[in-house]
Parts: sequence; C-alpha cells; structure tokens
Amino acid sequence: MSSDIAAVEQQASEDVSQNRQALVEELGRIQREKDLSNEAKARYANEATKKASERHSEILDKHESSTASVLEQNEKRVFKLSFPAANLTETQKESFRLSYRDASFRCADLQADTLERFMTRAQRTGDRALEQAIYHESIERGLFGVAEEYRKKYPEAKQAWETYEQGRRQAGSNEALLGRALLSKANPSGRA
Repeated sequence: MSSDIAAVEQQASEDVSQNRQALVEELGRIQREKDLSNEAKARYANEATKKASERHSEILDKHESSTASVLEQNEKRVFKLSFPAANLTETQKESFRLSYRDASFRCADLQADTLERFMTRAQRTGDRALEQAIYHESIERGLFGVAEEYRKKYPEAKQAWETYEQGRRQAGSNEALLGRALLSKANPSGRA
C-alpha cells in the first residue's frame, strides 16, 4: 500500500482505463461477430457492460479504501507525539504521554487567545508536551494561526501537515473524476 495519494490515484486511473478499454474491445468483438443475431449481440453487449460495470465498482471501492487508508496514515503523522530525546526509556516515554494527556485536557476548553498565549509560554519554557497539546487542539478547532506558530518551530510537523493537506486536496479533486468514468458510453469505435 502506497503512502502517497498520487500513487493511489494513478493506480485507480490506470485500472479504470484498462477496464474501459477491455469493454470497448469486447463490444467491438461482439459487433464483428457475423454468426450472431442482433438480439444475441445486444444480450452479449449487455453482459459485457454489466461485467465491466461491476469491475468499475470494485475499482472505485478499492480506490476509496486505499485513499482512506493513506489519509488516515497522514493524519496519524500530524497527531503523532514527538518525544524530546531519542534515547528515552519506556517509563520516560509514558511519563511524557501522561504529561501530554494532562496538557491536552487542560487546554481543551480554552479560548483561542488563551491558547495562543499558552503556546507562546510553552515555547519559551521548552514544554514540548504542552506545545503539542496546544498544536493538536488548534488543528482540531481550525485555529491555524496558533498551529502555524508550532509548525514554524518544528519542520517535521510542517512536513507532516503539508503531506496531510495535500492528500486531502488530491483525494477531494480526484474522487469525482473516477466516478464520472461512465462505462455506458464505451463503444467499439473507441470514442467515449
């Protein structure tokens, strides 16, 4: 499974094109069959179209599932806790998570200006758990000014956010395109 929305989109697009081309070829073969009556040709064409339509639905389902998985991975990266040091013991990591949880609950109902003030204070004092709690709270509430302050300081957070944001945009813009690949317009001449 790719962690890139563009790769998911590309694969789905290729699968839709291949399915459509296979239908066009099958319809052409049916129309060229001299031993079949028009009724039989229509029946075989309907069966081929139904089969291609079912395949199209499978492709869309797989695309939707893959897209959701990538978006979930990207969101987890945005909300992942970063520990202040690389060589922490499990006890120290748990202590940091506990500190984060405490900070998260304390900043949950604060006003936007208070969150902004606390972010400044957390950055001045080096309280990474409070910074992350405020950052995550700001993202969830759409307080992008406060969140941007955090991302300025931490490039890995900025990169995770940009990947998340780009994935959301790509997923939204490409969803409609795949859905509009109408199999019913496929014809043996290859023109849609």
